[in-house]
Amino acid sequence: MIKITGVKKAFGSREILKGIDLTVPTGTVTIILGPSGSGKTTFLRTLNFLEKADAGVMELEGTTVDLHTASKQEQLQIRRRTSMVFQMYNLFSHMTAIENVMEGLRTVRGMAKKDAEKIARECLEEVGMLDFAKQYPSQLSGGQQQRVGIARAMAMNPEVILFDEPTSALDPELVGEVLAVIKKVATDRKITMIVVTHEIGFAREVADQVVFMENGVVVERGNAEDVLGNPKEERTRAFLNRYLNA
Repeated sequence: MIKITGVKKAFGSREILKGIDLTVPTGTVTIILGPSGSGKTTFLRTLNFLEKADAGVMELEGTTVDLHTASKQEQLQIRRRTSMVFQMYNLFSHMTAIENVMEGLRTVRGMAKKDAEKIARECLEEVGMLDFAKQYPSQLSGGQQQRVGIARAMAMNPEVILFDEPTSALDPELVGEVLAVIKKVATDRKITMIVVTHEIGFAREVADQVVFMENGVVVERGNAEDVLGNPKEERTRAFLNRYLNA
């Protein structure tokens, strides 16, 4: 289980996160929805120390870390147990697909090349990208690059994968293939996932929990059927009506 309490973050005088609490049971998928500027991406980034929170505590399967004062060693501990899939893929352009997947295994885990390559091949096969293992990012479509990014995250065998709007940079016809891969990983591997997305249909299919954020606070949370089908909060209803009727 991952339990997050009291996460706050401001940039200058602008308060982005105003005290976020979230509990995600092990092996479940939590979808975070909300309008642009609601703090969703910043929240994810504080969990992986890509942004330093001003306050907040995270408990991850027996390990408790203060997100504001965590030492480099504590940060490394959490990063070794979590992976992140980015909106813009963040692949190394000078490395092939399989080299991108192997990179963390080699540099962070210190794994032998042969062992890292075996794991990388398995993960690429799982996301349907093994035939493109020797291709460079510039030779791949956006959807293919994101699938490599998912394979890279899986290769580290994380307890938690954080997805930051994994389909928002894709052409519409490529969104489905990436969502299908995420759904397959969620079903097959039972990895705990926190996914920031605007894909309401996807949330209905895979979410164990849906969280609606706005203006740096959690407005509503619950199972997908309740939050998406019968939201209690007017702000949630307004967002869903706007989005579904767009």
